[in-house]
Amino acid sequence: MHPILAAPATVGGINGGQFLGTISVSGLALGAVTALILGLRGSTRIKIDTRDKAAWWGIVTGTLCMAAQGTWADLATTINSLPTSAFSASSGLGDPKQGGIALFLTLCAFAGRGKRMIWPALFGIAASVTYGTAGGVWGILVNFIRVPIGQLAGA
Repeated sequence: MHPILAAPATVGGINGGQFLGTISVSGLALGAVTALILGLRGSTRIKIDTRDKAAWWGIVTGTLCMAAQGTWADLATTINSLPTSAFSASSGLGDPKQGGIALFLTLCAFAGRGKRMIWPALFGIAASVTYGTAGGVWGILVNFIRVPIGQLAGA
């Protein structure tokens, strides 16, 4: 007789809908930051060759960093602190509120000019931090990214 090979009833990491196995949101943030850096540096596998792609990668990476909390959130918040502080109520430029800053950062990420992909990526990261506090349509965008992340990480 030949033994019959059968899969166990549950395979580690697949049960509960964890598509990527046992990975946390911090692990996803690590992957996103690494992929963003590699793509910006000209990886042949990760193509970030347009400003729009760089901005979207920045937004998703920033959202992952904020969802991971801790040091990852500190990294994204630090990138966000310069443009946000420039438009604070005490800056003398009025108070555009978080929605106005989100609009500004989105315009800088997607409507700017130049060949360097780092700037739209950084503006995208900064924008993603502001989206989480601005509410409205900005909050919907962040939640649209965060819900699948929670499913992937089993959160």
